Amino acid sequence: MTTVRERAREALADSDVFGSLTDDELDRLIGYGTTTTYRSGQVIFQKGDPGDSLAVVLGGRVKISTVSLDGREALLTFVDPGHSFGEIALLDGKPRSADATAVEATELFVLKRRDLLAYLEQHPEIALRIIGVLCQRLRRTTEILEDVFLLQMGPRIAKALLRLVADYGRRCPDGSVRIEVKLSQRELGSYVGLARENVNRQLGAWRGEGIIAFEAGHIVVRRLDRLKAIAEERG
Repeated sequence: MTTVRERAREALADSDVFGSLTDDELDRLIGYGTTTTYRSGQVIFQKGDPGDSLAVVLGGRVKISTVSLDGREALLTFVDPGHSFGEIALLDGKPRSADATAVEATELFVLKRRDLLAYLEQHPEIALRIIGVLCQRLRRTTEILEDVFLLQMGPRIAKALLRLVADYGRRCPDGSVRIEVKLSQRELGSYVGLARENVNRQLGAWRGEGIIAFEAGHIVVRRLDRLKAIAEERG
């Protein structure tokens, strides 16, 4: 049975931020951190909380979201094992810019800001790697905002499904792609900025056309080419 330290080391070695560290560097970094667990649905932090740490998901899944001006949840992204969250607050020390919630039973490796900044002073190349991760996520956020303002309902939902396929898709023997993260229609609506009823109506139409299917709470894309064509429609 692997120890918590070994699992933390394995996750950090595969992580998008710390994957370039040597074994010795990883072992030293682990010495700065702690592990903590959250039950399904438990809030990890809320928007406005002190931004004093970065976390790497060891197991489970974390949802990052915020609340729109009209009071609805806006789903930003999911964080899976080997990936991190909290980098922005870590670097600027300001309050959290979004909420983080455990979607299922989740274990985190947590690095306090003061400890990681001291470590980054010794390894500035890791700071550059974190900046690269933040730039990538900013591009993704910009893309989502462009979709909200520029695309009609069908293309907007199609592009959201394609992003989920790219991040969580698993190719099935029949050529279809199963999205391995479970999303309710309300959550998908908050992800694309549409009411649940609109998402439900559009998904139902695509199901009738054989473009998608539903399987044990998962969306299965049966005609990826058709979904891509819809995503490119501009009105």
